[in-house]
Amino acid sequence: MKKVEQLPLLTEQWGMSDLETSNQRLGYFQRFSLAIIGSLERFFYNWGYNVAVHPWKFIVICLAVTAVCGLGLITFTPENRPDKLWIPWNSEFVRDSDWLREHFPSPIRFHYAIIAADNILQPRVLHLLHSIHKDVREISSDGTTWSDLCFKLPVTKFGRKRRKRRQTSASNRSDDPFANFDDFFEEIEEDTSAGGIFSGFDPSISLSAEAYCSILSNFEEECWESNLIELWNFDSKVIGDLTQQQIIDKINSPTISPVFGRPVNYTTEMGGIIRNETGQIVKASAIFIRWFAKINQTALRQEGQATNDLGTGELVDRKNLEWEKHLSNVLLKKSQSLDSDIVMYFSTARSFGDISGATIMNDAGMLAVGFTIVFIYVVFMLGKFNLVEQRPLLSLAGLSCVGLAIIVSYGICSAFRGIYGPVHNILPFLLLGIGIDDMFVIMQCWNNLSPSESKRPLPERMGLTLKHAGVSITVTSVTDFVAFAIGASTVLPALQSFCLYAALGIVATYIFQATFFVAWFTLDQKRIESHRNAFFIWIKHSDYKPNKCSEVSFAQIFFENIYSKWMFKTPVKVLVFVITGILLGLNIWGNFELRQEFNPIWFLPQDSYLFQFYSAKDRYFPGRALKSSQSLFEVDSWYEDFKIYSNTNFDTRIPHSGISVEDFDRYLGKFLFSPSGSKYRAKFKFNGNLTCGASAPPIVLTTIGFKFKSFEGPEEHLPAMREIKEIVKYANFTETENSRTFVWSFAFAGWETDEIITVELYRNMILAMVCVLITTMLLIANLPTCLMVLTCVIFTLVDVGGSMHFWNLTIDTVSCIDLVLAIGLCVDYSAHIGHSFMTVIGTRNERSKQALIKIGPAVLNGGFSTFLAFVLLANSRSHVFMTFFKIFFLVVVFGLFHGLVFLPTLLSIIGPQPYPSAFTLAHSPEVSRELTPAKTFIRAKNGGEQNSNGLPKSSRGSESI
Repeated sequence: MKKVEQLPLLTEQWGMSDLETSNQRLGYFQRFSLAIIGSLERFFYNWGYNVAVHPWKFIVICLAVTAVCGLGLITFTPENRPDKLWIPWNSEFVRDSDWLREHFPSPIRFHYAIIAADNILQPRVLHLLHSIHKDVREISSDGTTWSDLCFKLPVTKFGRKRRKRRQTSASNRSDDPFANFDDFFEEIEEDTSAGGIFSGFDPSISLSAEAYCSILSNFEEECWESNLIELWNFDSKVIGDLTQQQIIDKINSPTISPVFGRPVNYTTEMGGIIRNETGQIVKASAIFIRWFAKINQTALRQEGQATNDLGTGELVDRKNLEWEKHLSNVLLKKSQSLDSDIVMYFSTARSFGDISGATIMNDAGMLAVGFTIVFIYVVFMLGKFNLVEQRPLLSLAGLSCVGLAIIVSYGICSAFRGIYGPVHNILPFLLLGIGIDDMFVIMQCWNNLSPSESKRPLPERMGLTLKHAGVSITVTSVTDFVAFAIGASTVLPALQSFCLYAALGIVATYIFQATFFVAWFTLDQKRIESHRNAFFIWIKHSDYKPNKCSEVSFAQIFFENIYSKWMFKTPVKVLVFVITGILLGLNIWGNFELRQEFNPIWFLPQDSYLFQFYSAKDRYFPGRALKSSQSLFEVDSWYEDFKIYSNTNFDTRIPHSGISVEDFDRYLGKFLFSPSGSKYRAKFKFNGNLTCGASAPPIVLTTIGFKFKSFEGPEEHLPAMREIKEIVKYANFTETENSRTFVWSFAFAGWETDEIITVELYRNMILAMVCVLITTMLLIANLPTCLMVLTCVIFTLVDVGGSMHFWNLTIDTVSCIDLVLAIGLCVDYSAHIGHSFMTVIGTRNERSKQALIKIGPAVLNGGFSTFLAFVLLANSRSHVFMTFFKIFFLVVVFGLFHGLVFLPTLLSIIGPQPYPSAFTLAHSPEVSRELTPAKTFIRAKNGGEQNSNGLPKSSRGSESI
């Protein structure tokens, strides 16, 4: 290393004769880190030089690489299934869901509607219910109607009116062995509905198996629709003549369905029930309607007949999916034409996928507008206000780097089948903010070139610019990459996938900004130096002289003449620490109050019909009274009814004494075809065909339904989930390799995430911050500075977390992702200042001022442009985007505060010594003649005279650097 003359202050303070000796006294880690910095500076100088020499070559290479990576988008597929996004990939729920989907896919598609009014037990509401019933029946999709798709149930009414008549002539009617039963069955039904003496009659026992099964084989089948007007057999004439009192009387009496011939109780389908003093229902505020469609399994097995419902991920035949589109349109139109005092909410099986897709399209439009706003801002900030030095094309090239990075990231991840969920929609905004930050740093370093450097050939100037900017953007990009790489180690698929997408996107953005942007920068600078018009490059201004006003940088003036002059006065420093302490204390308390809660429904736009449906469902149909478990309010168990059926009719004593397998199969076969047990037939899968009159085949699968009560949050539903799992676990069911017993509920999709989300969040954040510290140590090469940068990051995250509580946010998967993102973003604001502080010499105050002047405008522009990139999300309908806006608004505000206010203040008091290379730069013969500010870098405390290099003639009593 070449000796540097006239460094009495340095040699006095360190007790060394030259910089070479000082470097030898550095620790191995420091020397290793400085070697890395030196290598990076040399690399970036050469890189910038070569890009400037061959700009078109590098532009073509960047476009070619992007095109190749973009081929992976051929396999791009969005993922909306909760169990594939928000549930730990190693969880029981995912394992059980996959097993059910593979072995016993759901045969039914569910569609729902809720009608809400001040009182739904009035004639005009029933007229509306019938009108909806009629409209759905009339829907036709390419000739496919509801009767073609509906899931049908047998009509177990025994009267001749509801049974297929035998094809017999008048001459042989007397030979019909069942003809005499007709009137008898009708009398029984009438008496049963009235609670008469025949209410205990069970034809599956009273009749012979042959006679009973022959009757059943002649029963009709009707579409399964749960609608209150079923009580009046969907008869428009009868419904049209009903009075309100008749409706109330019907609801409060035991009723046999005139459609299916089985007992029905529609009180369970009503919400907001009000009863009188005798316990009778007199009013209700909501009623549920349900439609059950059957999936065509034959069509699914045929090639090209199956498609994926993006809302559930389940396979569904195309006819169903197309018909559901018409159903959504009909119900939406109906809901918009009701009287003001009646409201209709609805959900079809395909609604989630439809709304998610529409939201993505809206988000894409919002992204385009956001890019436009940022483009306008970048144009103003990168160039100068004259016809030549304005830089619209360069601004467009800089933003194009983000677009190229998005294609590369999405293409590579899609090629490897990386999942893409709703939360991934924020990734372009994230990369836009990071990419703009790098662009402003490069431009700031270009503007900071000394007069002699500015006179060098263009390739050398680009090399010097990238030499100064390269290390800085490397520090921030590597720390961002490390933060996301750590996040990719999580067990939450959505977070893991997003971090992989983001990590690749950040690397691509970093490479494109250092290559594609620099190449266009070179071309644009050639245009400026040839005096060509900024907007019409074919126009050349030979004698053009820019106006003086356009040469002014207002951000630079602010930092140099206003902000830096007032920032380091003692009262201001005290005020900064007081404000920082108040914010920290208040937000520490906010962090302790921050709730943990997650619901996949939040990913729907709040003004969508589906979100409103789920809100109405929670509002009108909360949990009711509990049964045996403190967590359950309803258990639908076939076992209880089978036990009564068997003990009553076959003299068994279940569960006090067991029965043989043969008897169990025989009794179960009868039970599942009996009036009381036929409704449970769909809850079984058999190894063989279940036939009336025969013993049941071996059971392959059976289910018992249950409902939880309404819970307030994780503190209630997590213990409930654990309780029901423990009940099944300790029921001592025998499990083999091919048999399993487990609890499954769609609600577990969110609850299992709630169980681990907080642990995952803090684990990822701690690991990310440790890796950020190590990375910044390697690249900034100074432990005290790195610790101060990390302190700013921690303070920012604490303030963001506390403010989340005050802004009604919770810990969920989206906020978890955003907080991991925040680590990388808030590092940028502080790392730039910390690195710049280490590259200048002088007193701590003067070095902090110079750091702010050199890099402060770029940091401020980067933060403000990041804010502009997502400011439109403030009006987003999406929980993902709204959460992203709130958290990143907080990150920008607190990140800029700690990076541009708190950190410079802290450095001005306890900042470490600069890099030895800073002295080399400041006292090189060429630079020292031109950098007049260098004369103010170092002053003696005793006010002694300075030599021509700005160093005191006497180093005694000088302030340490």
